[in-house]
Amino acid sequence: MNLKHASILFLFAVVLPLHAAAQSFRFDHITGREGLSQSQAYCMLHDRDGYLWIGTQDGLNRFDGSEFKVFKNDPFDSTTLTHNWIWSMDEDRLGDVWIGTFQGLCKYVRKEDRFVQYYNNPNDSTTVSGNRTNYVLRDSKNRLWVSSWGNGLSLYNDKTNTFRQFRHDAANQRTLSDNYVRALFCDREGTLWVGTWNGGLNRVIEDAHGNISFQHYRSTENNMFQGGNQITSIAEDKQGILWIGSYQGGLFQFNKKEDQFRRVPEFVANDINKIMCDAQGNVWIGTNNGLKFWDAAAQIFRTYHHHPNQAASISSNTIYALLEDRHGIVWVAGNGLDKYDPRKNIFRSYENEPGNHNSLGENSVWSFCEDDEGKIWIGGESGPLNVYDPVTGTFRKMTIHDDRGNLAINVQRLIYADSVFWIASFNNGLIRYDSHTGRARFFLGSHPSALGKTAFIKEVLRDRDGTLWVGTYDEGLIHYDPRTDAVRHYRMSKTDPNTIASDFINSIMQDRQGNLWIGFMGGGISVYDKKSSRFTHYRYDRKNTNGLSDQMVSSVTQESDSIFWICTHSGINRLNVTTGKFRHFFEKDGLANNVTYEMLRDPAGSYWISTNKGLSKLDPQTYTFRNYTKEDGLQDDEFNANASLRSRRGLLYFGGVKGFSVFDPAQIQPDTVPPRLIIQSYAVFDKAFAPQPSLSLDYDQNYITFRFAALEFSSPEKIRYQYKLEGIDPDWVDAGTTRLAHYTNLDPGHYSFRVKAANEDGYWTDPGATMSLVIHPPFWKTGWFMTLAAVACALLIYAAHRYRLEQSLKIERLRNKIASDLHDEVGSSLTRISIYSELVQNGTTGGAESSSYLRNIGTLSREVVTTMSDIVWSIDNRYDTVEALLLRMKDFAGEMLQARNITLEFHTGKIDPARTLDPATKQNIYLIFKEAVNNIVKHAQATRVAILFSDDKGALTLTIQDNGKGLPSESSDKGHGLRNMKRRAAAIGATLTFAHEGGTTIHVCGRSLYGL
Repeated sequence: MNLKHASILFLFAVVLPLHAAAQSFRFDHITGREGLSQSQAYCMLHDRDGYLWIGTQDGLNRFDGSEFKVFKNDPFDSTTLTHNWIWSMDEDRLGDVWIGTFQGLCKYVRKEDRFVQYYNNPNDSTTVSGNRTNYVLRDSKNRLWVSSWGNGLSLYNDKTNTFRQFRHDAANQRTLSDNYVRALFCDREGTLWVGTWNGGLNRVIEDAHGNISFQHYRSTENNMFQGGNQITSIAEDKQGILWIGSYQGGLFQFNKKEDQFRRVPEFVANDINKIMCDAQGNVWIGTNNGLKFWDAAAQIFRTYHHHPNQAASISSNTIYALLEDRHGIVWVAGNGLDKYDPRKNIFRSYENEPGNHNSLGENSVWSFCEDDEGKIWIGGESGPLNVYDPVTGTFRKMTIHDDRGNLAINVQRLIYADSVFWIASFNNGLIRYDSHTGRARFFLGSHPSALGKTAFIKEVLRDRDGTLWVGTYDEGLIHYDPRTDAVRHYRMSKTDPNTIASDFINSIMQDRQGNLWIGFMGGGISVYDKKSSRFTHYRYDRKNTNGLSDQMVSSVTQESDSIFWICTHSGINRLNVTTGKFRHFFEKDGLANNVTYEMLRDPAGSYWISTNKGLSKLDPQTYTFRNYTKEDGLQDDEFNANASLRSRRGLLYFGGVKGFSVFDPAQIQPDTVPPRLIIQSYAVFDKAFAPQPSLSLDYDQNYITFRFAALEFSSPEKIRYQYKLEGIDPDWVDAGTTRLAHYTNLDPGHYSFRVKAANEDGYWTDPGATMSLVIHPPFWKTGWFMTLAAVACALLIYAAHRYRLEQSLKIERLRNKIASDLHDEVGSSLTRISIYSELVQNGTTGGAESSSYLRNIGTLSREVVTTMSDIVWSIDNRYDTVEALLLRMKDFAGEMLQARNITLEFHTGKIDPARTLDPATKQNIYLIFKEAVNNIVKHAQATRVAILFSDDKGALTLTIQDNGKGLPSESSDKGHGLRNMKRRAAAIGATLTFAHEGGTTIHVCGRSLYGL
């Protein structure tokens, strides 16, 4: 045994009993009220993203500092946990979390937010060795080791997704010493250590070819590992020493270089469950009887137990798991989850512990005073004084009384000089206590002056000349000279302006010039110049915005000859006596609370201000505040007036309603590391999804919520967020402590969501977290559709133009046709009429011949009228319907056939009477029909005519059938009228055929009128 470790063991043995004098750690508690699924936690993991994972008897918990996400087993869903009782976990090189449970092993695939289950198959040696997977560990080569209770070890191969099994073989001393593995640990050199339940300690040895064997360390009577075969935990300190917990043998140290074990004394044999070495070299030991802490700096063990009356004590004396996260916070798990934050333990707070006579006597602290030995005297509301030793952290009670039975209680102020304490009691007046003789003098009822009549004293100040200034509650100011016992009384007078402003005094301060600054409970401030015996008053005037902010003044602090700070019940005031102007600071400026009590200046020049909502630290150069609350370790948020002290060691004391807090301001430095920030999820119409670097959504998926979090465990409630959606927000949106951002009715386009977070000291993440977003437009707003639509519009315009052009051409053709018809038919008839008229007029014909000419003139005139009527009818758009065509056809046929006693049968098939026809089609159909009827009347000698007109099944049909003598076959091709009929049928895309059986049948067949 070398001298270094011998001395350590000597310290263990000597200083261990002294732990009761050490300061107590403050623990915050996480329970089911915060979302933890169950209080009994067995394992913890701080993953690479910053989440804290906690395994309990009832599910797996993922904690982001503010909220929990709980994972549970579904026995019929293979994508969930294998069991809800979580025993161990670790993270692989890909960031997936492996979890050992009471019934199987599983892996949480982070990107897919699901679990993959692994079970032992007795017939497959490449599966995990057993299902009671009680320990999971990633080694220095990023390989995963899994212990299965009673079934040895398994080494996972992530390339083949198989396991290599290691079990105890009694015939082979190079195998695992026992199949019941309790602990796994990988040291800084990469060596794997295995703690078994019956086989002691194993060192894993791996050669260059990957062959693995085990070196055994067993307890024997001849070594210092005696009784240590049941290993419960292994850890390594900064010196490379292994700390080993044993169920039978207590606590051991193993020096790997010397290959020697050393027992650490005074540990109960079955006490140790978990060992953890922190980054500062301290060792934390979880036992069945509290938390043991090896303070490496002080070389001392401390013990922390659960105390029902101490809210900041550990939750349970049974500790199963310990973890130090990357921020230096230590998590303690047992029958409850506790958090030890070193940054919140800079404030040492003390309160009364019922049943502990060595604790602070009472919680309501009103005053402090430091004696020559550096001990702190504490005055409270009701009990005796407390004397606090900052070195040992202990308290002793000091009862001050006189022979008349008076007690020093309700102590508002304590001052000390030359072994004498002067005490301002709000119940028993002014008290003088000599610490050397132990004698006390109570002035109330024993002094002939006003001091003998005044019970309620709020303040006492020792002047530089050795006299006392006593501030009373309702008797004004009293000046007392202890050397002469002389008293001078100062009272307010409404008729004399050169008196104090009020008889109700809160505080008295003497400035560097010797003037007294007197704060009142309703009168502002009076400044007393002792040289001139004159008072200067500063009062509250609501019309004067440059004046004092409140009549209730708690205290005054001098910064320089001209600058004074005043604490009031309406913020703090900075007074420049040269200008007489006040500058005010309120909650809106960053002050913790407007009700302010005491102000102390630290050696760095910052001011600390006690309020009803914690402490505020003021930077007088920038006028910025940093606030601290009970969550940071203070006794409470509410403090008391007069209760402040800066000790000779530079420590600051502030008293309140739950004891007092003391701290070294030099140790409270800003946290310059911004919080780790992630985007946790996004939701589209309240359906949540895992985050992605970039996101692509349809145009109707434009209601989006982003959820983000700073994975901060120290003060998550003080994290502030700002976000912006580039493309929407012109500047950053201040979200305060809210961790959500909502956007609705986003237009299609490209966006970038950015978020940043600031810690409690105002340091922002840069650049923060980002997520790209694309909202695709509907197809009718896409470029290709716009192009297609433009082309279609152009085509439509072109088609409309062509249509108009064709219509113009049709009209032009119709005009030409009308002109041609007028020229051919009407013109010819009019020429013949003209000739016949001239012949009759010339008288060159006889009477019979003239009558014949006149008859021809009448016939031709009627034909002209009929032709003109047909032309006018064909171009009149009032008659451009099928119904109008049918009526004219019926009228014409009826008139012609009835005159010759020919029976007419007119039938219409399925047809739309309201269908509109263009003039040319209408005219051609009608003239075909008219020519056919004329031919029947002139040549057929028929007695019956049947007509069928229909437009059905996509075809136009016009059939005209008579029972006359029929036409010769050669007439079909040579007749002028028949040729016209065929020409007109062709013009409307129809065919015209003749049949000569039992008369003549003319059949017109063409495309439907609906397609014309």
